[in-house]
Amino acid sequence: MSHVASPGDPARCGEDRPGPAAGAALPPVDEAVLTDLCDRLFTRLGRSDQRARGLKYVRGLLITDGRRSFRNVAAHLGGGPTLEQRLHHFVSCSTWDWMPVRRTLAAYMAELAPPRAWVLRSLLIPKEGENTVGVHQRHVPALGRMLNAQYSVGLWAASCELPYPVNWRLLLPPAWLADAVRRAQAAIPDEQVAETPAECAVGTYLDLCAPEDAGLPVRPVVCAVDDADAATAVRRLRAAGVPFMVGVDRRPATRAGIGDLLLFRPRTNPDSGPVRTWLTNMRHSGPAELTSLAGLVDTVDETFRQVTDPLGMTDFAGRTFNGWNRHVTLASAAHCVSMLSARALPDRV
Repeated sequence: MSHVASPGDPARCGEDRPGPAAGAALPPVDEAVLTDLCDRLFTRLGRSDQRARGLKYVRGLLITDGRRSFRNVAAHLGGGPTLEQRLHHFVSCSTWDWMPVRRTLAAYMAELAPPRAWVLRSLLIPKEGENTVGVHQRHVPALGRMLNAQYSVGLWAASCELPYPVNWRLLLPPAWLADAVRRAQAAIPDEQVAETPAECAVGTYLDLCAPEDAGLPVRPVVCAVDDADAATAVRRLRAAGVPFMVGVDRRPATRAGIGDLLLFRPRTNPDSGPVRTWLTNMRHSGPAELTSLAGLVDTVDETFRQVTDPLGMTDFAGRTFNGWNRHVTLASAAHCVSMLSARALPDRV
């Protein structure tokens, strides 16, 4: 099951658990960590007021109690309607490009916490109404019903100790892209096209890691994305020349062109719930290594539940494509600050 606003039960990955315990408060913000990370992220923003608002918004996500709406964030920062309007403009109406910020975040974090794998995980964000960008009716097997939601994919740099999100991609259904009025109202760029979940997933990885100047380490790509066609994901990842594990719902037919891959199903405690089956091109990796990589999906899910979701990843109420992308970028930055602050706590005791 993908994340549905707040994902499921935690699972073990070694002895150390990422982030605070379930139900616990997030760690205090390390101001040195916050300042250093934001200085690096926003150095390319052209105006000093944009850089200041970027830092302010990330700090607001970290210190706000409850829902991270513009109004609530502004109030926790000690401001009123004027600050609320400025933060709203910075996220929803400004012109800064989020992809350079995401690439800088990924490179910055990879130096401090090198990833063991890149994990792709789907995220469903329930929404009311029909006007929020990308919202549509989607059947969720785990819930046994249709859900009115946004569907997106997150790319995580994952290890047992410190998983963190570095890229996001919103799936835009054909009905949205073919409707000129809705497309204009959501300010969807002309180059955006309809995608399947598998195309959305692999695109999330390639957008960040494929450029030659990205400088990010080559690591196994672990694709655990709901509704994604395994054959499509395998073909695209194979074309990218990277090691991968793709989750499948059932054994694929040999006519899918992927019969030369290893079909792997980890052994787990029978009480731990459903076990995902994987297709992988890492034929020379042992069962222990493959099982450990598969376990990173549970680590990501637990971290999302404990850290990312409480920091407001799913709280954006704006209706524009650009606003959603800027918000999830800044929420990812807040996540990294929180995780690095938690790691720094023992040094200050």
